[in-house]
Amino acid sequence: MIFFRLVIMLLVISLVILGIFFVITKNKKYLFIIRSIINYSAYAGVILGLIYLALRVLHL
Repeated sequence: MIFFRLVIMLLVISLVILGIFFVITKNKKYLFIIRSIINYSAYAGVILGLIYLALRVLHL
């Protein structure tokens, strides 16, 4: 549980920092990086959720 909180906190911090960089520089590269981080995090969350549900169903 602590690991998930740490990961979420690091994701939020990195997204906030990249958002600040975008506001300061108006460079579209930071928006692409933010979008990529959000997409990969969503994919990883779905995969981990499916693994968790499969393990709960199989009682492993």
